[in-house]
Amino acid sequence: MIETNVIRFIAKAKKQAYASTDSKPKKTKDGGKTYSIKEGDLLYTDTYFGNIIDCGQERVYCKGKVIWVMAYRGGIFDEYQHLHQEAFNFLKKCISKIPKDFPVRGPKSFKLGKFSYDNKWKGDIRGFVGEEGIYYAGKKICFRNYVGGLIKNRK
Repeated sequence: MIETNVIRFIAKAKKQAYASTDSKPKKTKDGGKTYSIKEGDLLYTDTYFGNIIDCGQERVYCKGKVIWVMAYRGGIFDEYQHLHQEAFNFLKKCISKIPKDFPVRGPKSFKLGKFSYDNKWKGDIRGFVGEEGIYYAGKKICFRNYVGGLIKNRK
């Protein structure tokens, strides 16, 4: 079972990383970008590559060992690239409204002006698969698929 403090840490770290308007990722040697949040024995990292279509992985470490991972891939469709900045600013707002019981992406749905967001998933924080979409004036302009959960090792 995943501890409550780890679940809270995941939600807090996501809000301080990508969902924050103040946080900036660090560039990696291999062309990626990484956010890193540390609190006590816990460390959260989010490393991604790309910006129109991106792919990345979030990890939570406890005392240096990976205990939770989420991988994702998605982005904006070519014909809507002119909305790229607005769409990804909207996505930050969605992720900042992360559900307490499922701190993986944004809520099931959210609307603001002409933008709307939906998020569907199966499973829970221990093991899940999901898909989110961003819509502008009713048309889907962004997609993202994600999968993840707890890491288990032999003793």
